[in-house]
Amino acid sequence: MSVVRAAVVIAAAVAVSGAVAAGTGSARAYADSPAWEPTITVSGNGTATGTPDELQLSMEVDTQASSVSTALNAANQDMSRVQAALQKAGVPASALQTTSMSVQPQYDQNGKVTGYSVSEPLSVELHGLATAGQQITGAVDAGGNAARVDNVQLDLTDQNTKLLAVARADAISDAQATAGQYARAAGVKLGPIVSITDTSTTEPPGRLFPAPMFAEGAAAAAVPISAGTQQVTATVAVVWQLG
Repeated sequence: MSVVRAAVVIAAAVAVSGAVAAGTGSARAYADSPAWEPTITVSGNGTATGTPDELQLSMEVDTQASSVSTALNAANQDMSRVQAALQKAGVPASALQTTSMSVQPQYDQNGKVTGYSVSEPLSVELHGLATAGQQITGAVDAGGNAARVDNVQLDLTDQNTKLLAVARADAISDAQATAGQYARAAGVKLGPIVSITDTSTTEPPGRLFPAPMFAEGAAAAAVPISAGTQQVTATVAVVWQLG
């Protein structure tokens, strides 16, 4: 071997040795990394049905008068009677909440102020639908012609947690059934679950009745309340390893 060729071989050997030494950490990192494993991702849907046990509504008194103080006093008195009637009918004070208040001038065609209107809304939660109709009627009667009822909706409260658990279990079963079909069709087996993600979207609360539910001079008969049924839904995305 010539001197020149020997030098080239030695230099190449040193270069390779240095490269291997420099890359030892990187090679070890790749060796320690987990091997890639095939997976399948499937969505599942589940539902559970229950009977609404809560009624939510907005009650309001609207008054008009030639002066602000007269309109405001009338509204205050009407709303006090409404709240007193609800509490007398068994609605706790914690289920009543003042949500806003409005005082507005009224104008004629020439832009002159002719009086003032006052609105006082009240959010109400009624538990026990068997008595809700009579409670609403009593409150409307107490408020007289100034009383209004808006945005009546039925909702699930006491049962919601249990129904959601049933819907979630149903969603997992649905996803597993679908994943099993794909795995059998592909000639592979489902391995362990890698992850579960809740992809449910927020559902609108209850069934909403159009407003207003009452006009002036509401009848004294109890309002008929039909609960019907409501569904709770759940959607999940499940990832399985494939064997």
